[in-house]
Amino acid sequence: AKSRSVTVGTDPVPLPDEVLAYRRSLVVYNNSNQTLYVGGSDVSTVNGMPVPATSYSPAFDAGPKMIIYGVVAAGTANIRTLEASDENSGR
Repeated sequence: AKSRSVTVGTDPVPLPDEVLAYRRSLVVYNNSNQTLYVGGSDVSTVNGMPVPATSYSPAFDAGPKMIIYGVVAAGTANIRTLEASDENSGR
């Protein structure tokens, strides 16, 4: 498993910015006081899946080639990610 902290703003940012090799799943925690929106590279506050403040996203079955992006409506937000892999220790 590998955890990371990512700063997200009003432009789409990959979650996380570096993908764990052989990743099997991804969970995103919104460690801020505003709503995070997740989706593809074109994610926005209009089309993204909302992750409310101080809450977790659902677990994504996200292999290493699936990139999930996040945005917020204004300012920046601290986001935490946890990736799981059955092949890589995350070091």
